Amino acid sequence: MVIDVHVYTLSRLKWISGCNIIFRVVVRGRKDAGAVRAAVEAFMPGLGVEVESLGGVRGGRLVEELEARMKPFTLVLLGGEDAWVLEEVEAKPFTEVLVTRARKVRNNPVSVINGYLSRARASMRLSASWDGEGFILAKGAGDPLVDAPIDPRGDSFLIYGQGSRILSMFLVRRIPGAALLYKAGGGKHLIYAGPRPMGEAIFQSSYGPPKARAYPGSPRVGIDMDRLVEKNRRILEVLERHSMELLRENAGEPDTVIVPWSGGKDSTAALILAVKTFGRDRVKAVYVDTGIDFPENLEYVERVASLLGVDYIVKRAGVDEGLLVEEMPMPDPDFRWCTGRKLDALREGFREAARGYTIVVTGDRDAESERRARRPLVRPDERLGYPVISPLKMWSGAHVQLYILSSGAPLNPLYTKGFYRIGCYICFALRGWELEVMRKAGIYERIARSRPSHKLILDRFIELKRKGLGGELGDCICGA
Repeated sequence: MVIDVHVYTLSRLKWISGCNIIFRVVVRGRKDAGAVRAAVEAFMPGLGVEVESLGGVRGGRLVEELEARMKPFTLVLLGGEDAWVLEEVEAKPFTEVLVTRARKVRNNPVSVINGYLSRARASMRLSASWDGEGFILAKGAGDPLVDAPIDPRGDSFLIYGQGSRILSMFLVRRIPGAALLYKAGGGKHLIYAGPRPMGEAIFQSSYGPPKARAYPGSPRVGIDMDRLVEKNRRILEVLERHSMELLRENAGEPDTVIVPWSGGKDSTAALILAVKTFGRDRVKAVYVDTGIDFPENLEYVERVASLLGVDYIVKRAGVDEGLLVEEMPMPDPDFRWCTGRKLDALREGFREAARGYTIVVTGDRDAESERRARRPLVRPDERLGYPVISPLKMWSGAHVQLYILSSGAPLNPLYTKGFYRIGCYICFALRGWELEVMRKAGIYERIARSRPSHKLILDRFIELKRKGLGGELGDCICGA
C-alpha cells in the first residue's frame, strides 16, 4: 500500500515541472548565466536555484534592472568590472549583492562560483542588524552586527530565560536578557547581547562544561523575547510568505499533509506552516515516543496540538525496552539501531494518517548539517514512503524560534533552559552543553525521580560521554 500511495503522490507533485525555487541568482550576461548554471548543476543539483540573465545591460540601466529584481531571496552576482554597482544598489532583507574577483562571472571556476552561492545562502539566513534596542534578523534594518560570522555551516540561535542564566555562570558575566548565539565552527559560538559580541563559548561534543570567556568592554542590553518578536514581525512575514508559496507551488492540493513532529522548534514551525497553508483538517502530525524522550516533549506536543486544533498520532518506538529488556548496546554514531526503530514507528504512523494524495512536510534546514543542506527542497524519500517538502531550508534557528512565538504558540520549555536541540536524553548528538543544562536545570533529577529504571541507562550514557562517545548528526532522525 505504501508503494502505491508513493507512486500516486509522485505523479501529482509539481516538483517534476521545476517549481521548487528557493532562491534566484541574477547576473548581467548570458554567458555568466551559463557559468552559474554549470556551478549549480555540479554542486547543487535539484536544490531549487533559478538563474536569470539581464542580457548584458550596462550603466544606469543595469542599476534600474537590478533594483527591479531585488526581491527576497535574490542574489545579484557580478564580475569585478561591475564593482561600482555595490555603491548604487540598496541592501534589503534576504537579498545579497556579491562581486567576484574575476572581471566577469564566467571567468571564475565553477567551484569558486559555488563558493559565492553558498556564501549568499548563508548570508540570507544569518544576516542580522542592531537597531539600538534589539536584533532584527535580516540585513538593511539597522547597523550590521559587528564580526557576526557568515558561514555556510553556521546557524544562529536565541538563548534566554534559565538558559541565559546558566550560560552567564560559565561566562562569568551576566547576560541580562536574551542573547543571540552564532555558531562559528569547531563548536565555537559568539554571544551577542548588543551590537558587538560580549563573549564566546565552545560547546564540546564530548562530556564537560563549555569553555567560555567574556570580551572586555562589550555592551550588554536587556533584550526581551516578546519585544524581539514584534521587532521582527515584518521579517517573519516575509519568511512565512516565501515558505507558504513553496508549499503551495510544489504540493498542489494534497488530501493529507503529514508532519513528523518531535516537539522541537523546527518540526513545530513546519507544523504551523502546514496548518496555515493547507488548513488543519488536512494536516496530521505524527509524534514518535522513543521511550527515552524528555518528559517535557509529550507534554508540549499535547499543549500545542490543542492550541492549533490539529490531530496527532503517537507511536512508540521502544528504545527504552531495547536498552532495559533486550540488553541492546547504547546507540552510537556507528550503530544507530534507535533510528531504525524510530523510522519503523514513524512509517506506521504515516500509514495510519495517509488518505489519498499524501505529502510529508518536514522542518529540515540548511544550517543543520551539510547532508541536509544538499537535500532538494522537494524529494522522494524511500525511507518514509512519501515525497517530502522542507519549506524552512533558508531559515535560521533564531528565525524559527521567533516565528513560533509570533504565531501564538509557546516554545518547548527545554529551550528556556538552554537546549539547542531536543530529542532523546541519551542521544549521542547531545553536546556537553546540553548535559550541563540537564544537571543545572534539574532535568536529570526529574528523569531519575519519575522514571527510576531509566536512571541506570542515563548514568551509563553519561559515563560513555565522559569517555568520548559522540559524533555528527548525519542523517539521524532526531528532534530539533
